[in-house]
Amino acid sequence: MLALNIKNLSHKINKQNILKEISLSLEIDKIACVLGPSGCGKTTLLKLIAGLEKTQQGEIFMRDQLVSSSNIHLDTGKRNIGFLFQDYALFPHLTVEENLKFAIKKNNQNQEINEITKLIKLNNAQYKYPHELSGGEQQRVALARSIIAQPNLLLLDEPFSSLDLSLKEEIRDDTLHLLQKFNISVIVVTHDPFEAMFISNQIYIMQNDGTIAQSGTPQVLYNSPSNAYVAGIFGETNKFRGIVKNSKIYTPIGKFPVPTNLNTHKVEIIIRPQAIKLIEEETPVNGIKGTVMASKLMGSFSFIHLSVLDHNNEVLHVHSHMPPTFLPKQATAVGIEVDEKQIFIFPSKK
Repeated sequence: MLALNIKNLSHKINKQNILKEISLSLEIDKIACVLGPSGCGKTTLLKLIAGLEKTQQGEIFMRDQLVSSSNIHLDTGKRNIGFLFQDYALFPHLTVEENLKFAIKKNNQNQEINEITKLIKLNNAQYKYPHELSGGEQQRVALARSIIAQPNLLLLDEPFSSLDLSLKEEIRDDTLHLLQKFNISVIVVTHDPFEAMFISNQIYIMQNDGTIAQSGTPQVLYNSPSNAYVAGIFGETNKFRGIVKNSKIYTPIGKFPVPTNLNTHKVEIIIRPQAIKLIEEETPVNGIKGTVMASKLMGSFSFIHLSVLDHNNEVLHVHSHMPPTFLPKQATAVGIEVDEKQIFIFPSKK
């Protein structure tokens, strides 16, 4: 039995395609993430799952029950789902304790409020009102209220987007522990690839035309992207184009083997900055080299902006991520090595 099973879901708003042939599934007690840019239909998908919008084409099953199709629509209140959208929707006239009791009472549960507030690290804030809480504290309360209602499915729409970076990391970690403790089946919508990889077992990557580009575990999607779009969604990339000759492609930072089925084809080469390793040398560099345009310390890594020459002696720009101790001066010549495991080659669409 699946917590959620969506088959061939398509949706239009004002005759414009928002979702096209979406199919996804979620196992019970697992967490799946829908990852994609703003405007690709992620929130519309959640609204259809929740029953806040009526299904035009396709089917939505929850625990083997058909809840939505072109001629069936089970009301939101009967779907036993919880949802947490970007505004936390806490009752402003109720304290933290009263907000939580509302969810427990509604489902005749007997959990202890003290235990719940301790889990969300707010055991000293039970009698505070939402306006007396920080954004992170409000998020914790809203999430806890959604979880203790014990829904069959929890929907989270960009739940961490309004938090600052340091608080976001803490809340994200706490959220994952809370979801795992209560064994909740969850669909999370986000545009943050790190968030998707951190919190979910399965990721569905959406693109702007409302389709799913690829789905799989974080490891599969990061290490074996099916196209340039998927490779690029996990962070910036260096892009080159060329024609394969003798099962090799030549780029300004090296030549690399290509599958024989792409011989003589135009291809797009995607190389992550982490794959480009630089060697600073005092003497002139032999082999592939670049010139440092700028070095910036970014905390956990150094961002190195390079210029390289192509076969026509035209200048191209390349980015490399190196350990934070590596900060060569501007105009330094550096040797370039590339980790071939992080090179992705796809047939060119241009």
